[in-house]
Amino acid sequence: MRFSTVHPRELGTPELARWQALRAAGTLPRNPFLSAEFAVAVGAARPDTRVTVIDDAATTVGFFAHERHGRVARPVGTLLADSEGPVLAPGVSVDMAALLAHEGLAGWDFETLADGLLPAGAYRVDAERSPLLDLSPGWDDYLTTISARSKKWLASTWRKRRKLEREIGEIRFEFHTDDAKVLARLMEWKSGQYAALGEWDRFADPAITSIARTLAASQAPECSGAVSALWAGDQLVAAHLGLHSETVLSWWFPAYDAEFGRYSPGILLLLAIAEAAAGRGITQLDLGRGAHDYKDATATGELVVRTGSLDAASLSSLPRRAKRVVRAGLAPLARDEGPVGRTLRSVKARVKA
Repeated sequence: MRFSTVHPRELGTPELARWQALRAAGTLPRNPFLSAEFAVAVGAARPDTRVTVIDDAATTVGFFAHERHGRVARPVGTLLADSEGPVLAPGVSVDMAALLAHEGLAGWDFETLADGLLPAGAYRVDAERSPLLDLSPGWDDYLTTISARSKKWLASTWRKRRKLEREIGEIRFEFHTDDAKVLARLMEWKSGQYAALGEWDRFADPAITSIARTLAASQAPECSGAVSALWAGDQLVAAHLGLHSETVLSWWFPAYDAEFGRYSPGILLLLAIAEAAAGRGITQLDLGRGAHDYKDATATGELVVRTGSLDAASLSSLPRRAKRVVRAGLAPLARDEGPVGRTLRSVKARVKA
């Protein structure tokens, strides 16, 4: 196999078309985070984004989008994407350690590797569940499934919807709006939510804001933006920025006006999006990894994503390997209650500080 690496903006029409064709021919869900359009949007804001084109003889058989953090490959859209990994032609297997070595990288740290793509030699691997709404049977069948499992919860949700409409105003839903004010309000709410939780504010990062705005306007078949809005009268009560292909919608940035929290507007918006998505032929709404009550209440299936690392098949990976060996050797000593253990724990605490 032959590997060549370019910035996403250097991909031409033939490469973009081939990427789309490989996704259509594959068996993995067509998650928008694995699309060429997502890589291009990230690359426009993060200059260290790269795509390794994988050729076998005269045929392109795969693409590996990633960001380069020093000499380590990390997910394209690091801390933003809910799925990652190489896009490969059916039946193709790639030696990822050899690919990394060829491209001068020391290793690859993956965070949300799609199921079925785990490379040989990966270590420190953990599996995480990514709940989803299976919409393939249609909206009515999905509701029947949820009602059978959580009848009281669903009835309570519909009561809150009627109460919201009665007390605030007629409910109106848009699957996608190009009103810039809605996206701005969504970002404002989300930043407030991050602050309240003591979390890093994604939208304080200009690169992430740029990526979000670019993708919100995208209408590419494999990666379309959907700025969804739920209104009660003239009040915007909840909004969501998501991405979708023709078959998969990824739950990405949801937020709501805390003033209307007693009506559960976030749940109402999620169900409205799911109904609209099913009507558009989307068969899967991927909620992403992480445990939340609303995911338990609404999910009817799950995917598995994996975190872990892979070293390049070259001398450039030796520092990573040595670091891992040292850590493994010191771990039992650090747990010791004697003077050596206390010293190691003290050094670790000072380094973290």
